[in-house]
Amino acid sequence: MIQTENQSTLETPASPEKKAAKSLIKQVVMIGAAAALLYFSFRGCDLAAIWAYSVKTNPLFLCLLLVNGIISHVIRAVRWILLLNPLTANGRKISLFNSFSATVMGYAVNIAVPRGGEVVRLVSISRSENLPVAGVLPTMFIDRLLDIAFLALLLGITLMIVPKSIFGELPPWLVPGGIGLTIATFVGLGVLPYIHKIINWILAMPVAKEKLPEKWAAKFAALSNQFGEGTKSLTNPVAYLPIALLSIVMWVCYWLNLYLVILAFNIQDKVTPLNTLITFTIGSIGVLVPTPGSVGGYHYLLSQGLMKTSGLNQELALAVATVQHFVCFILVACIPAAFCMAVQSMKKGKSTAE
Repeated sequence: MIQTENQSTLETPASPEKKAAKSLIKQVVMIGAAAALLYFSFRGCDLAAIWAYSVKTNPLFLCLLLVNGIISHVIRAVRWILLLNPLTANGRKISLFNSFSATVMGYAVNIAVPRGGEVVRLVSISRSENLPVAGVLPTMFIDRLLDIAFLALLLGITLMIVPKSIFGELPPWLVPGGIGLTIATFVGLGVLPYIHKIINWILAMPVAKEKLPEKWAAKFAALSNQFGEGTKSLTNPVAYLPIALLSIVMWVCYWLNLYLVILAFNIQDKVTPLNTLITFTIGSIGVLVPTPGSVGGYHYLLSQGLMKTSGLNQELALAVATVQHFVCFILVACIPAAFCMAVQSMKKGKSTAE
């Protein structure tokens, strides 16, 4: 942030020690939140029963789960390439390996440092593809914004189809609310590529110039520029459709991750595909809780969803949540990340030798 002389006398940049202390406090709070959510999830449970359920899972479906999880990361990497393409010069192709490496290494770091993986992802792709950090950052924001939009869309659809047999008499606003949320999501996705133009139009209005402080106007202008950079691909009709299709396929893979766990536990007679969709939507909200590797929030919401929709006992529901979390949030991130790091190390060693 550029400061004037008057600002600099009033605002002193935080020292490295203060920044480190603030970061440490934030990490401690997030770890504490994860511990609290795990406690609420597992309190009163028979841990031996959870282990007994877990060791009886079918290894074939767990292997398919691992493969499907990696495929979902590949799809995300391909979608990110489409968002990054406008940043390249002379039509240069971005490497799928570099995009995939940055993606999985970011997920792996998130297991230990919540949201720290975003920094690793940003630095990794910027260095490997020689892209400007200022240009890459908005594409990552749009990437997450697309995820939130599709989660909102999924939530709206779920509210419309949730059966009364599961939750009893439903509130009268539930279906209209689901329809409204679904429509709002579609409208939001349609407007997304033009947000920067809308912001610029508002900032150019005489009323905004007169009433809005210069400091805030500069911040909104910077935000507008970020949106403009991040949504360049979305304004291209040729790229917009593949981005939408890849997003749909990716979320189908996420739903399939949960259903493969259901098959691994051999409880598909209790947890139907529809119940899986409803539970998956509930559990996905837990991913938004900024705990290390989504620990705690995902376990709690997914297990509660399974208990409410399918009548599973608490131990079985938590076994499903724990196994799925371990495979999809840890193994699916750490194994590919370790492989990519090994390949990058080998490439670096060869280039150094030459």
